[in-house]
Amino acid sequence: MIGKTIVYLPNWLGDMVMATPFLHALRNSDYGELWAIGKASAIHIYNGLNLFDRFISIDDKGIVASLERSRELKKVGFNRAVALPHSFRSAFFFYNLRIGEIIGYSRNSRGFMIHHKIREKGESPESTVEHYLRIADAMGAHRTIQSPLLMVTEDEEIRFRENFDNITAPYGVLIFGAEYGPSKCWPPKHFSRLADMIFETYGIKTYLLPGKEEKALAQSIIDGLANKEAAVIRDMNVRDLKVCLSRAAFVVSNDTGPRHISAALSVPTIVLLGPMDDRYTDYLSFCTYKISRTMPCRPCNKKQCSKGHECLTTILPDEVFGIVRGIIEKKE
Repeated sequence: MIGKTIVYLPNWLGDMVMATPFLHALRNSDYGELWAIGKASAIHIYNGLNLFDRFISIDDKGIVASLERSRELKKVGFNRAVALPHSFRSAFFFYNLRIGEIIGYSRNSRGFMIHHKIREKGESPESTVEHYLRIADAMGAHRTIQSPLLMVTEDEEIRFRENFDNITAPYGVLIFGAEYGPSKCWPPKHFSRLADMIFETYGIKTYLLPGKEEKALAQSIIDGLANKEAAVIRDMNVRDLKVCLSRAAFVVSNDTGPRHISAALSVPTIVLLGPMDDRYTDYLSFCTYKISRTMPCRPCNKKQCSKGHECLTTILPDEVFGIVRGIIEKKE
């Protein structure tokens, strides 16, 4: 299919990873020159996959900058556009470019701007991976992979070694925050105890990789350690985070974006599932170990818990350590 296609990428890190099967299908179909638009800070997630010919950053949210970017892109002459997010903004951006075919789901009052509307599956929750793949189906693109897939480039490896030469394997990674909200977060004292248990048993350090506004939370985990050598805080951008996760012996994570990165890199990933309906993030993964509790109020999908947060507080460090032990001893 001749012409140019542009894809508006998801905003959330985990959704970006879960979009890779769709993007892989589109790239391996005859859709001409393929462009993408999204957050510059996160585009490194896709490095090495050769999914796009061009990438456009939308980090600047100023009206003047947005209008100028629109004027420039109108000159490109796109034949079709795919709005992966459900946001009104993503559809309006393409509508303003006067693109002849805009493809996506018609949620959030944006149906009048979508030319090719993807039929909703129904009321039951649908995996985000499948949700995006059904767009590929509707476009006539052939499915090539069924689960998220990422890779680390040689340049990223070199950059990481230069910036973090004191991080040596084996080590573990703890993802203790969640941009969505505190209801997704396992208690800091549990992370502290887990890090101590791993260090006491195997002498393996764990690294805490804080996101935005999470340094205080990271420090609370360090303060709760019995052995202060058991865990270390490291600040990383998305590119270095990806490399760090790829080298880890294991990752223990709240139900948040980085868990999808490590799983897509085939790293053993233990996911602590709290209030969210995990059917949205379900896909085939042989390296993902999920821990959850059956509670009357779960899933509530709330950002903050108004009850006892038992869906996470009742998951104890001993249970998580048991899975970590199995992963470590299987490799030995």
